[in-house]
Amino acid sequence: MKRFFLFMLIVLMIMITGCDNNSTGNNKAPEPPYAPSPNHGATNVANATTLQWTCYDADGDDLTYSIYLGKGSMTLVATGLKTNSYSPDILDYSTDYSWKVEASDGHSTTKSPQWNFRTVAMDIAPTSPTNPQPANNITDIEVDQILRWYCYDLNGDPLTFDVRLGLTETPPLIATNLVNFQFSVSNLDYHTMYYWQVIVKSTDKETVGPLWCFETRYYNYPPDIPNNPLPLNNSVNVSTHANLSWRCEDPELDPLSYDIYLGTDNNPPLVEQGHIYSSFSPENQEPMTDYYWRIVAWDGTNYTHGPIWHFVTGNPNSAPNAPSLPWPADGAQGESIYAMLRWSCSDPDGDNLVYKVYFGTTPQLDEGNVIALGISDASWELGTLNYNRTYYWKITAHDGELGVTGPTWSFTTENYR
Repeated sequence: MKRFFLFMLIVLMIMITGCDNNSTGNNKAPEPPYAPSPNHGATNVANATTLQWTCYDADGDDLTYSIYLGKGSMTLVATGLKTNSYSPDILDYSTDYSWKVEASDGHSTTKSPQWNFRTVAMDIAPTSPTNPQPANNITDIEVDQILRWYCYDLNGDPLTFDVRLGLTETPPLIATNLVNFQFSVSNLDYHTMYYWQVIVKSTDKETVGPLWCFETRYYNYPPDIPNNPLPLNNSVNVSTHANLSWRCEDPELDPLSYDIYLGTDNNPPLVEQGHIYSSFSPENQEPMTDYYWRIVAWDGTNYTHGPIWHFVTGNPNSAPNAPSLPWPADGAQGESIYAMLRWSCSDPDGDNLVYKVYFGTTPQLDEGNVIALGISDASWELGTLNYNRTYYWKITAHDGELGVTGPTWSFTTENYR
């Protein structure tokens, strides 16, 4: 039995060894390198360039590369590379180069096709600056900035930079011979348009970049544009006693004041300055007349013009007639303690009326004595009053635009029995 188990163990080891050999025999070679950079046939390639390519292995094996490069015949210039890029020494100007890549996975080697490129001619000027930061034509930026740009030299020459910055389209020179692709500026003016330009210089050439611009932010942001006018823009048949109102906010919640322009011309004159409310009651408006108005909002530092709005007034409105015919009658004595107030009132224009009722025990009636407001009936039930007490009352009638207050009336309740 022991001999049988020993025999089976030997057979199993032979099978395992046979499988390993078979796996090695099935190794797949790397794919030929492809996608060269510079592209095959490229021209004006910088003489300080990096060769790159793409390659993969179907088995996932680690790859190493050998590089062949030359002006005519190619020679081996690098081997054992573990990355798919190679930076040769500075190449000659105006020269045709050929190159190829061999890829190895440790078992097999594949070769790329031969690729060609031509280097740039000597003494080509640097490229024009691009990618400005701040971006060209940007607005509302901070007054402390780092100006940045990008460019390169096809000859591989070192570059220096001059920077122009100012308020006109021919900005003055503010920095020279910079070696970095940036320059810091600070304490620029608020809410100002700046123009700037970069001049790039190589060993013996220079390139003047495009003119860029940016606008700094407000020191204090102005109010929003006045909006939501009442009367609505282009309203007709507006009362000659109508109030003007609008809405306006400030981004920083600054308190606002308003200049009010109003008139019959489409460029209306100033009628009120420094008004602190968002409504205004104009005087002496004519009926059947076109009016134009606008609001200028101030936050104490900056201002914002609103648009010109328009409305047309309608027929003139007459105030209600004064309330009359009181009940109880004025000066009445011995009235029931369960009294009800009644009166009479009319409007010359036939407008619907609403009333405000004042009631108290002294002749001096004010808003603290109002017991009813906005009622449409010409009567008001008082409830239970005191015996032998003199009461005073008056009525204000309103037609929705104009109001009139009647005289103060009085009556005295009955004695207690």
